[in-house]
Amino acid sequence: MTTRPGARTCQAVALLATLASSAASRPPAAVEAAAPRVVSFGANVMLSGDTTFTHGNDQREASIAASPADPRNVVALFKDRYPGAGDRACRVAFTTDGGLDWVRAGSLPLLPVEPNATNGCTNAAIATDAGGIFYASYLDISFEQLNGVAVERVDLDVAKSTDGGRTFSPRAVAVHGDGVSADPDKPYIAVDAQPGSPFRGTIYVSYTDFAAGIQIRVVVSRDGGTTWSGSLPISRLGRPEAGDFIQYSLPAVAPDGTVYIFWMESDGIFGHLSIKFSRSTNGGKSWSRPSSVASNLPSPGGFRLRTSNSDDTAQRLPLLSNSFPAAGIAANGTIYVAWTDFAEGSCDPTVAFAPLCENADLRLSLSRDAGKHWSAPVKVNDDGARTDQFMPWIATHPDGLLSLVWLDRRLDPDNVNYDVFYSNTLDGATFLPNVRVSSASSLVGTSTQQGLGDYNGLAATADAVFPVWGDLRVQNDMEVFTAVGSLGH
Repeated sequence: MTTRPGARTCQAVALLATLASSAASRPPAAVEAAAPRVVSFGANVMLSGDTTFTHGNDQREASIAASPADPRNVVALFKDRYPGAGDRACRVAFTTDGGLDWVRAGSLPLLPVEPNATNGCTNAAIATDAGGIFYASYLDISFEQLNGVAVERVDLDVAKSTDGGRTFSPRAVAVHGDGVSADPDKPYIAVDAQPGSPFRGTIYVSYTDFAAGIQIRVVVSRDGGTTWSGSLPISRLGRPEAGDFIQYSLPAVAPDGTVYIFWMESDGIFGHLSIKFSRSTNGGKSWSRPSSVASNLPSPGGFRLRTSNSDDTAQRLPLLSNSFPAAGIAANGTIYVAWTDFAEGSCDPTVAFAPLCENADLRLSLSRDAGKHWSAPVKVNDDGARTDQFMPWIATHPDGLLSLVWLDRRLDPDNVNYDVFYSNTLDGATFLPNVRVSSASSLVGTSTQQGLGDYNGLAATADAVFPVWGDLRVQNDMEVFTAVGSLGH
């Protein structure tokens, strides 16, 4: 089955900027301001919604990647949750013509189960190597009835597609989860596709482990995902019972093959958030001590955004969200990290876990010296009002352009329903005026009691960008959408 979009176009005019000072008075370390690039988005295309496999109203947590070998080949993954807890699947959609046509291709392979067991997939992410092989990381959760008691086991799997997303191989288990020595959660994957890297082809999967506390760990494959290294810790070991919140890791590979893993740490209190990272310069054999992109950020890490304009707290259904860091590394080695915080907002200080917060904004920081120094966070969204911008994702283009996409409530005067917005930058300081991507607003209603998921996705090529997101334009029916953004020069 294929889906072909129409010709709706939304255009934005590039923001032209120059530095006020002359070259003679400019400090030696100053960076020349650069104009962002114009973008026009085509029609919104629903990737889920096929009656052959979609049931319920929970298609979300989408990830997307484009092949460096053939940028017209783009593959997206998303969670498709059935009413039964054991029937969850991670679905696949792909295009081979740059998004003109999308094909729904099935689901990621799961563990064979015994007659008294069920299993499901969640937390899927996708990346590609230089040759266009796609790799998916995901959690394979099995539920078995033993003496009338449900026993859960969580494995971290990786599968690959050598045919552009049409099929994925039987899974390889990167981490065996027994709940005692390993209990994986929230994996994310990166593949070294850098032409100048001595570790080209290496696959990195970072994840949170809850076995002995809460900790970010990483596993590595150097043979195309067939075998995996032992798991190495890269963060401190936190104590959930003490309020530690160490979660949402993401690997990214620099042009020289250095790999960085970013995550967030919080004690659940407003103003106690840090964005952390560790790096490896030897292909994942060893990792640096954790360092900070930014510390003491005004966010509790996990939070709720209101879903009603009522002043009655009981009417404010919990729209759960987070300060998950999104990262991208440009061809010149510049590292970008984005997240949500409340520098101009506020949170309820009386709630210890996931407090109700207002006026979330998208922040961006960068480093041009391999993470030794980081710029002060800047606000990306230009709404000019106390509305919420949250759940960002970013991706870099071959020419160094950084694209950013996020959920945004500026079009709703009640600051409840959301749209998808986009911007880009060449220098981390001058941004394209924010562009609406979604053609219809998502109607939050009551469906968000289980949240919107933890992330959306974005893929970038030389002349296009592919955001993918969970959408509620039909209230209480979350589907996954995409749109192709064409970049001007």
